[in-house]
Amino acid sequence: MNVVRTQDLSQNRRIARLTQLTRELEQSRTPEDTLRILERGFAEVDGFVASLLLSTRGLSPGHYRVVDAHLKDQPLSDLHSPAKQELGPVLCGGILGAILRRREPQLLHDVDWARDPFFRDTLIEYTSVMAIPVIGDRLPVTWAIGLKRPRKQFTVSDLEETVERAAMVGALLENQILAGELARAHQQIDSDARQVGELQRALLPASLPRIAGLEIAASYEPLGRAGGDLYDFFPLDERQDDLVDIPTAPSRWCVYIGDIEGHGLAAAMVMAIVQAVLHVHPASIATPADLLTYGNRQLCSSRIDGLVTAFLGIYEPVSRQLTYATAGHPPPLLRRAADGAIRALDAVGSYPLGIDELETFQEASVQLERGDTLLLYTDGITEAQGTAEDLFGIDRLTRAFRDGGDRPAELIDSLRDAVQAHEHGQAARDDQTLVAAGVL
Repeated sequence: MNVVRTQDLSQNRRIARLTQLTRELEQSRTPEDTLRILERGFAEVDGFVASLLLSTRGLSPGHYRVVDAHLKDQPLSDLHSPAKQELGPVLCGGILGAILRRREPQLLHDVDWARDPFFRDTLIEYTSVMAIPVIGDRLPVTWAIGLKRPRKQFTVSDLEETVERAAMVGALLENQILAGELARAHQQIDSDARQVGELQRALLPASLPRIAGLEIAASYEPLGRAGGDLYDFFPLDERQDDLVDIPTAPSRWCVYIGDIEGHGLAAAMVMAIVQAVLHVHPASIATPADLLTYGNRQLCSSRIDGLVTAFLGIYEPVSRQLTYATAGHPPPLLRRAADGAIRALDAVGSYPLGIDELETFQEASVQLERGDTLLLYTDGITEAQGTAEDLFGIDRLTRAFRDGGDRPAELIDSLRDAVQAHEHGQAARDDQTLVAAGVL
Protein backbone atom coordinates (compact mmCIF):
# COMPACT_ATOMS: atom_id res chain seq x y z
CA MET A 1 0.00 0.00 0.00
CA ASN A 2 1.42 3.33 -1.09
CA VAL A 3 1.38 6.17 1.41
CA VAL A 4 1.40 9.73 0.08
CA ARG A 5 3.08 12.20 2.37
CA THR A 6 2.00 15.83 2.04
CA GLN A 7 4.58 18.40 3.02
CA ASP A 8 3.33 21.11 5.36
CA LEU A 9 3.83 24.47 3.60
CA SER A 10 1.63 26.54 5.89
CA GLN A 11 4.65 28.22 7.48
CA ASN A 12 6.25 29.16 4.16
CA ARG A 13 5.78 32.94 4.09
CA ARG A 14 6.84 33.26 0.47
CA ILE A 15 4.21 30.80 -0.79
CA ALA A 16 1.59 32.41 1.43
CA ARG A 17 2.36 35.87 0.01
CA LEU A 18 2.32 34.60 -3.57
CA THR A 19 -1.06 32.97 -2.91
CA GLN A 20 -2.35 36.25 -1.53
CA LEU A 21 -0.92 38.04 -4.57
CA THR A 22 -2.91 35.75 -6.86
CA ARG A 23 -6.13 36.58 -5.01
CA GLU A 24 -5.41 40.30 -5.25
CA LEU A 25 -4.81 40.02 -8.98
CA GLU A 26 -8.17 38.30 -9.41
CA GLN A 27 -9.82 41.45 -8.05
CA SER A 28 -7.80 43.83 -10.22
CA ARG A 29 -9.74 45.40 -13.08
CA THR A 30 -7.31 48.00 -14.45
CA PRO A 31 -3.69 47.81 -15.66
CA GLU A 32 -2.72 50.50 -13.13
CA ASP A 33 -4.05 48.46 -10.22
CA THR A 34 -2.34 45.34 -11.55
CA LEU A 35 1.05 47.06 -11.75
CA ARG A 36 0.77 48.37 -8.19
CA ILE A 37 -0.27 44.96 -6.85
CA LEU A 38 2.59 43.21 -8.66
CA GLU A 39 5.29 45.67 -7.59
CA ARG A 40 4.13 45.60 -3.97
CA GLY A 41 3.74 41.82 -3.97
CA PHE A 42 7.09 41.03 -5.58
CA ALA A 43 8.82 43.50 -3.27
CA GLU A 44 7.37 41.74 -0.24
CA VAL A 45 8.30 38.30 -1.58
CA ASP A 46 11.80 39.00 -2.94
CA GLY A 47 12.76 42.22 -1.21
CA PHE A 48 13.23 45.57 -2.84
CA VAL A 49 14.82 45.62 -6.30
CA ALA A 50 15.63 48.92 -7.99
CA SER A 51 14.16 49.12 -11.48
CA LEU A 52 13.63 51.18 -14.59
CA LEU A 53 10.79 50.76 -17.07
CA LEU A 54 11.71 51.78 -20.61
CA SER A 55 9.83 52.24 -23.85
CA THR A 56 11.19 51.87 -27.36
CA ARG A 57 7.72 52.02 -28.94
CA GLY A 58 7.91 53.86 -32.25
CA LEU A 59 11.58 54.77 -31.83
CA SER A 60 14.67 53.95 -33.88
CA PRO A 61 17.07 51.20 -32.66
CA GLY A 62 19.06 52.35 -29.64
CA HIS A 63 16.54 55.09 -28.78
CA TYR A 64 14.34 54.87 -25.69
CA ARG A 65 12.37 56.74 -23.09
CA VAL A 66 12.31 56.16 -19.32
CA VAL A 67 8.66 55.55 -18.45
CA ASP A 68 9.12 54.89 -14.73
CA ALA A 69 12.03 54.76 -12.22
CA HIS A 70 11.93 53.05 -8.84
CA LEU A 71 15.38 53.37 -7.29
CA LYS A 72 14.68 53.65 -3.56
CA ASP A 73 12.92 51.34 -1.14
CA GLN A 74 10.00 53.57 -0.30
CA PRO A 75 6.20 53.61 -0.71
CA LEU A 76 5.31 53.28 -4.35
CA SER A 77 4.75 56.51 -6.19
CA ASP A 78 1.94 56.85 -8.71
CA LEU A 79 2.79 54.95 -11.87
CA HIS A 80 2.17 56.19 -15.34
CA SER A 81 -0.79 54.51 -17.00
CA PRO A 82 0.50 51.51 -18.98
CA ALA A 83 -2.12 52.29 -21.59
CA LYS A 84 -0.76 55.78 -22.20
CA GLN A 85 2.85 56.50 -22.96
CA GLU A 86 4.04 59.66 -21.24
CA LEU A 87 6.13 61.62 -23.71
CA GLY A 88 9.45 62.20 -21.99
CA PRO A 89 12.85 62.96 -23.56
CA VAL A 90 14.13 60.48 -26.12
CA LEU A 91 17.56 59.14 -25.17
CA CYS A 92 20.06 57.40 -27.43
CA GLY A 93 23.20 55.44 -26.72
CA GLY A 94 24.92 54.84 -23.45
CA ILE A 95 24.83 51.57 -21.57
CA LEU A 96 21.05 51.16 -21.82
CA GLY A 97 21.12 51.92 -25.54
CA ALA A 98 23.66 49.11 -26.04
CA ILE A 99 21.54 46.71 -23.98
CA LEU A 100 18.37 47.46 -25.93
CA ARG A 101 20.00 46.80 -29.27
CA ARG A 102 20.39 43.10 -28.44
CA ARG A 103 16.63 42.58 -27.98
CA GLU A 104 17.03 39.60 -25.63
CA PRO A 105 17.18 38.96 -21.86
CA GLN A 106 20.60 39.92 -20.48
CA LEU A 107 22.57 39.67 -17.24
CA LEU A 108 25.47 42.08 -16.75
CA HIS A 109 27.93 42.41 -13.84
CA ASP A 110 30.56 45.00 -12.93
CA VAL A 111 28.75 47.66 -14.91
CA ASP A 112 30.54 51.01 -14.77
CA TRP A 113 28.19 53.97 -15.21
CA ALA A 114 30.97 56.56 -14.77
CA ARG A 115 31.15 57.33 -18.48
CA ASP A 116 27.43 56.93 -19.25
CA PRO A 117 26.12 60.26 -20.64
CA PHE A 118 22.75 59.98 -18.87
CA PHE A 119 22.96 57.89 -15.69
CA ARG A 120 26.50 58.29 -14.30
CA ASP A 121 25.11 60.14 -11.28
CA THR A 122 21.83 58.29 -10.64
CA LEU A 123 22.91 54.69 -11.30
CA ILE A 124 26.61 54.76 -10.35
CA GLU A 125 26.08 52.49 -7.31
CA TYR A 126 24.32 49.71 -9.27
CA THR A 127 26.83 47.30 -10.79
CA SER A 128 24.53 44.33 -11.50
CA VAL A 129 21.96 44.79 -14.27
CA MET A 130 19.20 42.46 -15.46
CA ALA A 131 17.39 43.47 -18.66
CA ILE A 132 14.11 41.80 -19.74
CA PRO A 133 12.16 42.66 -22.92
CA VAL A 134 8.42 42.98 -22.27
CA ILE A 135 6.23 41.58 -25.06
CA GLY A 136 2.93 43.28 -25.85
CA ASP A 137 1.53 45.26 -28.77
CA ARG A 138 -0.39 47.67 -26.53
CA LEU A 139 2.11 48.13 -23.73
CA PRO A 140 4.20 51.31 -23.84
CA VAL A 141 6.66 49.58 -21.51
CA THR A 142 8.91 47.43 -23.70
CA TRP A 143 11.84 46.80 -21.32
CA ALA A 144 12.19 46.15 -17.60
CA ILE A 145 15.63 46.88 -16.13
CA GLY A 146 16.55 45.47 -12.69
CA LEU A 147 19.44 46.99 -10.74
CA LYS A 148 21.48 45.74 -7.74
CA ARG A 149 24.48 46.93 -5.78
CA PRO A 150 27.78 44.96 -5.81
CA ARG A 151 27.12 42.74 -2.78
CA LYS A 152 23.73 41.57 -4.13
CA GLN A 153 24.29 40.56 -7.73
CA PHE A 154 21.61 38.97 -9.90
CA THR A 155 21.94 35.26 -10.65
CA VAL A 156 20.96 33.17 -13.67
CA SER A 157 18.06 31.81 -11.59
CA ASP A 158 16.89 35.40 -11.00
CA LEU A 159 16.96 36.01 -14.75
CA GLU A 160 15.02 32.81 -15.54
CA GLU A 161 12.32 33.59 -12.97
CA THR A 162 12.04 37.20 -14.05
CA VAL A 163 11.70 36.28 -17.73
CA GLU A 164 8.77 34.02 -16.79
CA ARG A 165 7.21 36.73 -14.65
CA ALA A 166 7.62 39.34 -17.36
CA ALA A 167 5.86 37.08 -19.88
CA MET A 168 2.93 36.48 -17.53
CA VAL A 169 2.68 40.09 -16.41
CA GLY A 170 2.91 41.34 -20.00
CA ALA A 171 0.13 38.98 -21.11
CA LEU A 172 -2.05 40.00 -18.15
CA LEU A 173 -1.60 43.72 -18.76
CA GLU A 174 -2.08 43.29 -22.50
CA ASN A 175 -5.37 41.47 -21.92
CA GLN A 176 -6.57 44.10 -19.47
CA ILE A 177 -5.73 46.94 -21.85
CA LEU A 178 -7.45 45.09 -24.70
CA ALA A 179 -10.50 44.48 -22.50
CA GLY A 180 -10.60 48.20 -21.71
CA GLU A 181 -10.37 49.11 -25.39
CA LEU A 182 -13.12 46.65 -26.25
CA ALA A 183 -15.33 48.03 -23.47
CA ARG A 184 -14.83 51.59 -24.70
CA ALA A 185 -15.46 50.52 -28.30
CA HIS A 186 -18.61 48.71 -27.22
CA GLN A 187 -19.81 51.79 -25.35
CA GLN A 188 -19.19 53.91 -28.44
CA ILE A 189 -20.97 51.44 -30.70
CA ASP A 190 -23.85 51.26 -28.24
CA SER A 191 -24.03 55.05 -28.12
CA ASP A 192 -23.96 55.26 -31.92
CA ALA A 193 -26.61 52.54 -32.17
CA ARG A 194 -28.78 54.39 -29.65
CA GLN A 195 -28.52 57.59 -31.68
CA VAL A 196 -29.26 55.76 -34.93
CA GLY A 197 -32.20 54.07 -33.24
CA GLU A 198 -33.54 57.44 -32.11
CA LEU A 199 -33.09 58.86 -35.60
CA GLN A 200 -34.78 55.81 -37.07
CA ARG A 201 -37.78 56.18 -34.82
CA ALA A 202 -37.92 59.83 -35.81
CA LEU A 203 -38.28 58.68 -39.44
CA LEU A 204 -41.30 56.57 -38.54
CA PRO A 205 -44.61 58.45 -38.37
CA ALA A 206 -44.50 60.52 -35.17
CA SER A 207 -48.21 59.82 -34.89
CA LEU A 208 -50.34 57.71 -37.16
CA PRO A 209 -52.04 59.88 -39.76
CA ARG A 210 -55.75 60.57 -39.79
CA ILE A 211 -56.86 59.12 -43.09
CA ALA A 212 -60.53 59.65 -43.83
CA GLY A 213 -62.47 56.47 -43.18
CA LEU A 214 -59.56 54.53 -41.67
CA GLU A 215 -58.46 53.68 -38.13
CA ILE A 216 -54.77 52.69 -37.92
CA ALA A 217 -52.52 51.07 -35.29
CA ALA A 218 -48.93 49.87 -35.53
CA SER A 219 -46.24 48.05 -33.55
CA TYR A 220 -42.51 48.25 -34.30
CA GLU A 221 -40.04 46.09 -32.34
CA PRO A 222 -36.44 46.24 -33.64
CA LEU A 223 -34.07 43.41 -32.81
CA GLY A 224 -31.53 45.81 -31.32
CA ARG A 225 -31.12 49.55 -30.89
CA ALA A 226 -31.95 50.03 -34.55
CA GLY A 227 -33.60 47.75 -37.06
CA GLY A 228 -34.30 47.16 -40.72
CA ASP A 229 -38.10 47.29 -40.75
CA LEU A 230 -40.00 50.32 -41.99
CA TYR A 231 -43.62 51.36 -42.27
CA ASP A 232 -44.93 54.69 -43.47
CA PHE A 233 -48.01 56.61 -44.56
CA PHE A 234 -47.75 59.77 -46.61
CA PRO A 235 -50.10 61.72 -48.89
CA LEU A 236 -49.43 61.64 -52.61
CA ASP A 237 -51.41 64.74 -53.47
CA GLU A 238 -53.60 67.40 -51.92
CA ARG A 239 -56.67 69.01 -53.36
CA GLN A 240 -57.28 72.72 -53.27
CA ASP A 241 -60.63 74.16 -52.25
CA ASP A 242 -61.34 76.70 -54.98
CA LEU A 243 -63.52 78.85 -52.73
CA VAL A 244 -61.14 79.42 -49.81
CA ASP A 245 -57.84 78.42 -51.47
CA ILE A 246 -56.70 76.11 -48.68
CA PRO A 247 -55.57 72.49 -48.88
CA THR A 248 -58.16 69.82 -48.05
CA ALA A 249 -57.82 66.12 -47.30
CA PRO A 250 -55.46 64.24 -49.64
CA SER A 251 -57.25 62.19 -52.25
CA ARG A 252 -54.62 59.42 -52.22
CA TRP A 253 -52.37 57.98 -49.52
CA CYS A 254 -49.29 55.84 -49.88
CA VAL A 255 -49.25 52.89 -47.47
CA TYR A 256 -45.84 51.24 -47.24
CA ILE A 257 -44.15 48.48 -45.26
CA GLY A 258 -40.63 47.20 -45.93
CA ASP A 259 -37.95 44.94 -44.55
CA ILE A 260 -34.25 45.55 -45.22
CA GLU A 261 -31.95 42.53 -45.34
CA GLY A 262 -29.97 42.20 -42.12
CA HIS A 263 -30.21 44.03 -38.83
CA GLY A 264 -28.58 46.84 -36.91
CA LEU A 265 -27.00 50.09 -38.03
CA ALA A 266 -26.37 49.20 -41.68
CA ALA A 267 -29.96 48.04 -42.17
CA ALA A 268 -31.27 51.17 -40.46
CA MET A 269 -29.26 53.39 -42.81
CA VAL A 270 -30.57 51.55 -45.90
CA MET A 271 -34.07 51.90 -44.50
CA ALA A 272 -33.61 55.66 -44.18
CA ILE A 273 -32.39 55.88 -47.79
CA VAL A 274 -35.37 53.90 -49.09
CA GLN A 275 -37.80 56.09 -47.18
CA ALA A 276 -36.16 59.26 -48.51
CA VAL A 277 -36.30 57.95 -52.09
CA LEU A 278 -40.02 57.22 -51.82
CA HIS A 279 -40.82 60.62 -50.30
CA VAL A 280 -38.98 62.65 -52.93
CA HIS A 281 -40.15 60.73 -56.00
CA PRO A 282 -40.95 62.83 -59.10
CA ALA A 283 -44.54 64.03 -59.34
CA SER A 284 -44.98 62.15 -62.63
CA ILE A 285 -44.68 58.82 -60.77
CA ALA A 286 -48.18 58.10 -59.50
CA THR A 287 -48.82 54.34 -59.29
CA PRO A 288 -47.58 51.68 -56.83
CA ALA A 289 -45.75 49.78 -59.58
CA ASP A 290 -44.02 52.95 -60.79
CA LEU A 291 -43.06 53.93 -57.24
CA LEU A 292 -41.42 50.55 -56.62
CA THR A 293 -39.72 50.69 -60.02
CA TYR A 294 -38.32 54.13 -59.19
CA GLY A 295 -37.19 53.07 -55.73
CA ASN A 296 -35.54 49.93 -57.11
CA ARG A 297 -33.57 51.84 -59.72
CA GLN A 298 -32.39 54.38 -57.17
CA LEU A 299 -31.33 51.63 -54.76
CA CYS A 300 -29.47 49.67 -57.45
CA SER A 301 -27.72 52.75 -58.83
CA SER A 302 -26.56 53.76 -55.35
CA ARG A 303 -24.55 50.51 -55.18
CA ILE A 304 -25.61 49.97 -51.60
CA ASP A 305 -25.47 46.32 -50.61
CA GLY A 306 -28.70 44.90 -49.24
CA LEU A 307 -32.07 43.71 -50.45
CA VAL A 308 -35.37 45.33 -49.52
CA THR A 309 -38.72 43.60 -49.53
CA ALA A 310 -41.67 45.95 -49.82
CA PHE A 311 -45.43 46.19 -50.03
CA LEU A 312 -46.64 49.52 -51.36
CA GLY A 313 -50.29 50.45 -51.73
CA ILE A 314 -52.15 53.57 -52.73
CA TYR A 315 -55.41 54.03 -50.88
CA GLU A 316 -58.19 56.35 -52.08
CA PRO A 317 -60.45 57.33 -49.16
CA VAL A 318 -63.37 58.41 -51.33
CA SER A 319 -63.69 55.13 -53.24
CA ARG A 320 -62.07 52.94 -50.53
CA GLN A 321 -59.98 51.31 -53.25
CA LEU A 322 -56.49 50.00 -52.52
CA THR A 323 -54.11 49.52 -55.44
CA TYR A 324 -50.89 47.72 -54.54
CA ALA A 325 -47.62 46.26 -55.76
CA THR A 326 -45.26 43.87 -53.97
CA ALA A 327 -41.50 43.34 -54.11
CA GLY A 328 -40.72 40.05 -52.39
CA HIS A 329 -42.65 41.00 -49.26
CA PRO A 330 -45.10 38.73 -47.38
CA PRO A 331 -48.57 39.54 -48.74
CA PRO A 332 -50.83 41.45 -46.31
CA LEU A 333 -53.98 39.80 -45.00
CA LEU A 334 -57.49 41.20 -45.45
CA ARG A 335 -60.31 40.24 -43.10
CA ARG A 336 -63.76 40.81 -44.53
CA ALA A 337 -66.40 42.19 -42.18
CA ALA A 338 -69.24 40.50 -44.07
CA ASP A 339 -68.27 36.91 -43.32
CA GLY A 340 -64.96 37.05 -41.40
CA ALA A 341 -63.12 35.45 -44.31
CA ILE A 342 -59.40 36.17 -44.52
CA ARG A 343 -57.54 36.38 -47.80
CA ALA A 344 -53.98 37.26 -48.75
CA LEU A 345 -53.30 40.18 -51.09
CA ASP A 346 -51.09 38.05 -53.32
CA ALA A 347 -52.47 38.76 -56.78
CA VAL A 348 -49.10 40.24 -57.79
CA GLY A 349 -45.52 39.81 -56.67
CA SER A 350 -41.93 40.26 -57.75
CA TYR A 351 -38.30 40.16 -56.60
CA PRO A 352 -37.08 42.37 -53.73
CA LEU A 353 -35.67 45.81 -54.45
CA GLY A 354 -31.94 46.12 -55.01
CA ILE A 355 -31.38 43.06 -57.24
CA ASP A 356 -32.01 44.10 -60.83
CA GLU A 357 -32.12 47.71 -61.94
CA LEU A 358 -34.36 46.76 -64.90
CA GLU A 359 -36.95 44.93 -62.78
CA THR A 360 -40.56 46.06 -63.31
CA PHE A 361 -43.55 45.50 -61.05
CA GLN A 362 -47.19 44.64 -61.53
CA GLU A 363 -50.11 45.95 -59.53
CA ALA A 364 -53.58 44.87 -58.50
CA SER A 365 -56.56 46.49 -56.79
CA VAL A 366 -58.96 45.47 -54.07
CA GLN A 367 -62.16 47.15 -52.97
CA LEU A 368 -62.40 47.64 -49.21
CA GLU A 369 -65.76 47.68 -47.44
CA ARG A 370 -66.95 49.08 -44.14
CA GLY A 371 -65.66 46.99 -41.24
CA ASP A 372 -62.86 45.33 -43.24
CA THR A 373 -59.44 45.12 -41.60
CA LEU A 374 -56.09 45.10 -43.39
CA LEU A 375 -53.01 43.60 -41.69
CA LEU A 376 -49.46 44.33 -42.87
CA TYR A 377 -46.48 42.58 -41.27
CA THR A 378 -42.82 41.70 -41.75
CA ASP A 379 -41.36 38.19 -41.76
CA GLY A 380 -40.05 38.67 -38.23
CA ILE A 381 -43.64 37.87 -37.18
CA THR A 382 -44.18 34.67 -39.16
CA GLU A 383 -40.58 33.50 -38.54
CA ALA A 384 -40.72 34.00 -34.77
CA GLN A 385 -39.45 30.74 -33.26
CA GLY A 386 -40.80 28.64 -30.42
CA THR A 387 -38.83 26.43 -28.08
CA ALA A 388 -38.72 23.58 -30.61
CA GLU A 389 -37.55 25.80 -33.50
CA ASP A 390 -41.20 25.86 -34.60
CA LEU A 391 -42.02 28.98 -36.60
CA PHE A 392 -45.07 31.07 -35.74
CA GLY A 393 -46.03 30.79 -39.39
CA ILE A 394 -48.78 32.16 -41.57
CA ASP A 395 -51.40 29.70 -40.27
CA ARG A 396 -50.99 30.85 -36.65
CA LEU A 397 -50.99 34.46 -37.79
CA THR A 398 -54.21 33.89 -39.74
CA ARG A 399 -55.93 32.26 -36.75
CA ALA A 400 -54.75 35.01 -34.40
CA PHE A 401 -55.97 37.61 -36.92
CA ARG A 402 -59.36 35.91 -37.15
CA ASP A 403 -59.74 35.78 -33.36
CA GLY A 404 -58.25 39.22 -32.70
CA GLY A 405 -60.14 42.37 -31.80
CA ASP A 406 -62.17 44.44 -34.24
CA ARG A 407 -60.35 47.67 -33.40
CA PRO A 408 -56.83 47.92 -34.88
CA ALA A 409 -55.16 48.75 -31.55
CA GLU A 410 -56.80 45.76 -29.85
CA LEU A 411 -55.84 43.55 -32.77
CA ILE A 412 -52.19 44.63 -32.63
CA ASP A 413 -52.05 43.92 -28.90
CA SER A 414 -53.55 40.45 -29.31
CA LEU A 415 -51.16 39.59 -32.16
CA ARG A 416 -48.15 40.74 -30.15
CA ASP A 417 -49.32 38.59 -27.23
CA ALA A 418 -49.73 35.57 -29.53
CA VAL A 419 -46.21 35.95 -30.95
CA GLN A 420 -44.62 36.41 -27.53
CA ALA A 421 -46.50 33.40 -26.14
CA HIS A 422 -45.17 31.33 -29.04
CA GLU A 423 -41.59 32.47 -28.31
CA HIS A 424 -41.89 31.32 -24.65
CA GLY A 425 -39.73 34.14 -23.35
CA GLN A 426 -36.98 33.70 -25.92
CA ALA A 427 -35.47 36.80 -27.49
CA ALA A 428 -36.74 37.65 -30.95
CA ARG A 429 -34.40 36.82 -33.83
CA ASP A 430 -35.57 39.50 -36.23
CA ASP A 431 -37.26 42.88 -36.29
CA GLN A 432 -41.02 42.55 -35.85
CA THR A 433 -43.52 45.02 -37.31
CA LEU A 434 -47.31 44.97 -37.47
CA VAL A 435 -49.66 47.53 -39.03
CA ALA A 436 -53.44 47.21 -38.90
CA ALA A 437 -55.95 49.45 -40.71
CA GLY A 438 -59.68 49.17 -40.18
CA VAL A 439 -62.28 50.67 -42.51
CA LEU A 440 -64.75 52.69 -40.46
